[in-house]
Amino acid sequence: MQNGWLKRGIAVGLCLWASAAIHAQTPCSTVLTGQILAQTTRQPLPGATVYVRELSIGAVADTTGTFRLSTLCRGKYTLVYQSIGYKPIEQIVTIQTDLAQIVSPAQLRPDSQTLQEITVTEHRSEAKQLLQTQAELSGHALDASRGLSLGESLKTLPGLYSVQTGPSISKPVIHGLYSNRILTLNNGVRQEDQQWGSEHAPMIDPFLASRITVIKGAASIRYGSDAIGGVILVEPKPMPTTPGLGGEINVVGGTNGRQGTASALLEQAVGGNLTGLSWRVQSTLKRVGYARTPNYFLENSSYHETNFSGAVAYTRSLRTGGTAGIDLFYSQFNTKVGLFTGAQVGSLSDFYAAIARPEPLRQPGFSYALDRPYQHVQHGLLRLRAFLRSDRLGNLTFTYGRQQNVRREYDFLSFSRVTDPELYLKLVTQTADLIWEQKPVKTANGGQFSGSVGANGITQGNVRKFLFLIPNYRNYGAGLFALQRYAYNNWTVEGGIRYDYRWLRAFFLDEITNAVTNTTRQWQNLTGSFGVTYQLSPQLTITGNLGTAWRAPNVNDLYSNGLHQSAVAYERGNPNLQPEQARNLNLSVEYTGKRLYADLTLYNNWINNYIYLKPDSVPIVRQRGAFPSFTYNQVRATFRGIDATLRYKLAEGLTLVSKTSLLFAYDHTNRDYLVYIPPNRTDNGLRYTLPDRGRFSGMYVSVSSQYVSRQNRVPTVTQREEGGRIIFTGDFAPPPPAYTLFGAELGFRSRIGRQPISLILTGTNLLNRAYRDYLDRFRYFADEPGRNVMLKLKLPLSFGQNRTELVWNDSES
Repeated sequence: MQNGWLKRGIAVGLCLWASAAIHAQTPCSTVLTGQILAQTTRQPLPGATVYVRELSIGAVADTTGTFRLSTLCRGKYTLVYQSIGYKPIEQIVTIQTDLAQIVSPAQLRPDSQTLQEITVTEHRSEAKQLLQTQAELSGHALDASRGLSLGESLKTLPGLYSVQTGPSISKPVIHGLYSNRILTLNNGVRQEDQQWGSEHAPMIDPFLASRITVIKGAASIRYGSDAIGGVILVEPKPMPTTPGLGGEINVVGGTNGRQGTASALLEQAVGGNLTGLSWRVQSTLKRVGYARTPNYFLENSSYHETNFSGAVAYTRSLRTGGTAGIDLFYSQFNTKVGLFTGAQVGSLSDFYAAIARPEPLRQPGFSYALDRPYQHVQHGLLRLRAFLRSDRLGNLTFTYGRQQNVRREYDFLSFSRVTDPELYLKLVTQTADLIWEQKPVKTANGGQFSGSVGANGITQGNVRKFLFLIPNYRNYGAGLFALQRYAYNNWTVEGGIRYDYRWLRAFFLDEITNAVTNTTRQWQNLTGSFGVTYQLSPQLTITGNLGTAWRAPNVNDLYSNGLHQSAVAYERGNPNLQPEQARNLNLSVEYTGKRLYADLTLYNNWINNYIYLKPDSVPIVRQRGAFPSFTYNQVRATFRGIDATLRYKLAEGLTLVSKTSLLFAYDHTNRDYLVYIPPNRTDNGLRYTLPDRGRFSGMYVSVSSQYVSRQNRVPTVTQREEGGRIIFTGDFAPPPPAYTLFGAELGFRSRIGRQPISLILTGTNLLNRAYRDYLDRFRYFADEPGRNVMLKLKLPLSFGQNRTELVWNDSES
C-alpha cells in the first residue's frame, strides 16, 4: 500500500517537474506600480488615489505620485484614478505573467467643478502604514491553507514556526518567540484564551479570516506591552455593501486522520430604506480521527471543532462629509481534543522506557474515538465597534471586547469513578480601545504628516476548580501611545512612544486552614520606537526599525505549580521573576523587478530577563503518573536571524520560489544555548502556471521541498543513573535528526453552469518520511504524522444578478 503511494507520488512529482517547461508566475503575486501626474504640469500628485474596481482595493500615491498595488492575480482590471481638483479617469490594464508590472503614468486634467466630489474608496488601516516588517497570508495562499490550524497555516511564511503538542495543537512562533510574547488580534480584539503556557493554540476559526497579517518584531507601541515577538492580525473580509444575498461554502477532506471539514457563510447587504445595513452568519464543523505516522497510528489523537459566528453592521454617510458606523460581532469556538495516550505513563520506569522506545507500546488501528484523557475548551468573543471617519478631523474608532474562555481537562477515569474534570479554569477578559488617526497634513515643502494616538485597557478574572495549576487572579492593565509619521520625497520616518501599567493580584487557598491569602504585583514602563524607509527606486526599498518593548511576568510564570495535563508536563513558577526588557533592531531590503522579487530581513532582539521553561534534572511522579518536569527560569538572551524570500521567473509560466529562515539564540547569563529554539529551515519549490482554457482558469501545479536542520545549538543533553534514578541535564532527550519533506499542489477555477468553483489538491510529506520535530512536546514519545493529501473545494454563492461578478472576484482576490 505504501509502496503504491510512493510510486504514485514520485510519478506525480516527475510529471509536475516535467511539465514545468515554459512560462511562469505565482497567480496572485504580481506587483503593479505606476505614477499619477497632473496633465498640465506633468508634476506628481501626492495623495491621489487609485482604485481597482473589480477587486475593491486601492492605494494612495506617495510624495512622488507613485502608487503600488500588490498580490494581484492575472486578469483584466479597471483602474480608477482620482485626486482633488482633477477629473477622475479610468484605465484598463491586463495583468500578464510578470512578477512586477508598471503601467504608463496616469495624467489627470484639472476640473474646478468637481472639487467636492472626491470619494475615498479605501480606508487604509494603521497597521498597513507601520514601517515594521510584515508578511501576509491572503487570497490563494490562504485558500491553500484551509483545513489547517492557525499555527500550521502561518508556517508557510518566512520567520514563522509553530510550537506543537502532537498533531492537534499548534501555536505560532515568530523569530523564536512565542506564548504571550505574541499578540493575536482577532477581528480587532486582543485574543485572550488563557495564554498561560506554550501549549494553548489560538482559538480562532481560520475560515473566518480573509487576511492574516504578521508583524514581525516588537510592535508594542501600537498594540500593547506584551508584543515583544510580534503581532498576528486576523481580519475577516469587509461586510458586504452591494445589496444582495451571497455566501461561500468550503469543504476540506484529508487522508491522514481522515479529516472532514465543512464551513458555510451567508451574508447580505440590505438595500432600499435600510441601505447601509448588512449582516453575516458563519459556521464550521471539523472532525479528525487518529493521526497516522508512517508506521503507526497515534492513539487518542482525535479532535473535534464546532464553531459559529454572527455579525451585523450599519454604516451611513454624514452630511458634514465622511462616514460613521457601528457593528456587533459574536463568535464561539468549541473544541474537544484527545490527548495522545502514548505520552501518559504511570511510573518512572515507564517514563524511561517510553522516551527510549522508538515507537509507542500501544499501536491500535484507525478510529474517530475520543476518550479520556482529553481537553474540552469553549471560547466566546463579543465585540462592539463604533467609528467616525471625518474628512476634516480624521478617524476615531472605539472597540469593546468581552471574552470568556472555559477549559476543562479530563484525565483517565479514577477508581472513584468521579467524572469531574481534573482541571477547570474560567477566564473572563474585557478590553477597550480608543484610537484616533489624524487626517494627513501636508507641509509647504510637499511633505506629509500622519499618525495616531490611542488608549487601551484590559481587565481579567480567572477562576479555577479542582486541582491546582495556577491560582485565581485579577489582572488590570492600561496603556497610552502616540505614533507620528512624516513622508517627504523618497523618505518616510516614523516615531512612537508608549506608557503601560499592569496590576496583578493572585489568590491562594491554604488547604488545611481554608484561609485565603493574596499577593499583589505592579509594574509600569515607558517604551519607544523609531523607523526609517528610503525608496531608492520604484523597485528597491530599504527599511530599518529600532524599538524597545517589555512584558510583565504572567501568572503562570510566577505561580504555576501542578500538572499541565494537555502539555504532558509538570510546571513550576518562580515568584522572583522580573519583567522582560527587549531592544529590537531589524533591517530589510525589498526588490521588485520584472523577473525577480527578493526580500531580505536581518533582525537582532536583545532581551534582559528572558523567561522560559527550563527542563528539570528528574521527571516528577504524582498520583496521575510520571511526567517531565519544568521550572520557569530567567536569563539574558539574544535572538538574531535572517529571513529571505526569493521569487525568480525562470521562463514564461515557471517560477522558482525560495524561503529561508535562520535563527541563532543564546543564553548570555549561563554562556550556553536555550531550549525550544526553532532550527534553521529552507523551503524551495517550482510553480508552473498554465494558460486559461475554456471553463478553466488560474490553473497551476507546484512541487516543493522543506529542509529542517537538526537543532545543534542546545544545552548539552546527558543522562546518568544515581540511586536507581536517571538524572537528566539539558533536556529529557536530545534533538531529533534533520529531515526533508516533499510536497506538491495543484489547483484551478472553473464553472458548473453559472456556479463558480475553486479546487486545490495538496500533498505533504509525500514520501511518507518518519521524523520528529524539535518543537513538538510529543517528540519524546512518537513520530510526526506521515503522508497527507487534502482536497479543498470552495463554492462562492450569489443570489441575484447584482452579486454574481462580486462573488467571483472575491474568490480570486
